[in-house]
Amino acid sequence: MKAKTAFLFLLLSIQIYAQDKPRTEVKTVVDNFIQALNQKDTETLLKVMDRNIGFMTVFFDGTKSILAAESVEMFIDNIENTKPGTIEEQLLNYKITASEVLATVWSEYNFYVDGKLHHCGENAFQLYKSPKGWKIIQITDTRYNETTCNKTHTADKYERKASLIKFIDNWHLAASNGEIEAYFNALGDDAVYIGTDPDEYWTKSQFKEWAKSYFDEGKAWNFETIKRDIFFTDDEDIAWFNEKLNTSMGACHATGVAEYTRNGWKIKYYQLSVTVPNELLEQFIKLKKEVKISE
Repeated sequence: MKAKTAFLFLLLSIQIYAQDKPRTEVKTVVDNFIQALNQKDTETLLKVMDRNIGFMTVFFDGTKSILAAESVEMFIDNIENTKPGTIEEQLLNYKITASEVLATVWSEYNFYVDGKLHHCGENAFQLYKSPKGWKIIQITDTRYNETTCNKTHTADKYERKASLIKFIDNWHLAASNGEIEAYFNALGDDAVYIGTDPDEYWTKSQFKEWAKSYFDEGKAWNFETIKRDIFFTDDEDIAWFNEKLNTSMGACHATGVAEYTRNGWKIKYYQLSVTVPNELLEQFIKLKKEVKISE
């Protein structure tokens, strides 16, 4: 039995590795592109790009957008005519979708000139798996004025995890302090919150409407974290976590999903569950059967 379990685990591990391998390879190519761009390494840039690559830029001033195209020759010429050390592009996050032969990478970025934030935007990379490896075939970017940019900076995995821990702690603290705007601003617009009652499956607006009376009293609820485990996708843009909480309902378990955006972390999903000790489970089930729950 142990041998069979180990074999199944091995197969699962191989499958997961096979699924993640293209995404990892694609991210490496994009990272090499950005590093070469910042170092004015045109030789590496030409290696990671297909010779038929296209460049498109959307300039947006807050009211209207203008689309501009650039050839690979113009792109390389602009890089070569830039003074060393004057430009730096930082990718803030990654959203990667990849099959065996085609991939897209979406990333928000900040662009610095002489150490000062010049503009920001989003990059959309398209790549294909050539006989010589992954090649970038299209780069489309948006550019926003510096005054509209959030001063977000690139964070390593330790900093990203630390910021998420602080974010979740502050989210729970906002409920304890009755700070309704701070609490619900931490939720994404499409967030889902599942409470302990069978009917508590809420969108953000529904949850806020239900919770308002509790926050109006100056204190909604108090969740004290006993234990928390956090896991990240490879691009560290999505995190899922589980918590054991000390609450007015006793010990509870919760599971959540958070996304890192230009405006910081946002809760996308959160489910709260009341725990029932095994020795009380039979009584709990009996009591639950006595209560009629509408479908």
